[in-house]
Amino acid sequence: MNKTSIWTSLANTGELLVVAGALLWIANSDMMKYIFALGAILMAVGRFMSQDTPEDASVTLRRLYIQRNIGVIILLIAVMLMFTWQLIDGTEIAQYRLRATKAAWFLPFLIFVVIELYTAFRIPAQTNKERQ
Repeated sequence: MNKTSIWTSLANTGELLVVAGALLWIANSDMMKYIFALGAILMAVGRFMSQDTPEDASVTLRRLYIQRNIGVIILLIAVMLMFTWQLIDGTEIAQYRLRATKAAWFLPFLIFVVIELYTAFRIPAQTNKERQ
């Protein structure tokens, strides 16, 4: 087993934990934050360490991999909001008082899901197109 497959396995495990954490949020479980955070961290480490962008990749394929990495960063922002939403609630910025709830993490998570779905379909399609 080479290093790339180990990192890819770590990222896949993280993805499963993120999905499990999101499902536990629906069930209103207290462990949800910790499972979700562990999954996001494992996913980020696996994705960033795998370096799965081919060296001879086109500009389009490189852009798709960059978008996928940006999605993981947005997922980490969602995890940060899970644990720190109380600090943001009531903060004043330029005479505007911010309001945050326990679900403040959900919007960045949805953005991550959209980016992840887009790149999950486009990367294999672009890879097949470049092989032909």
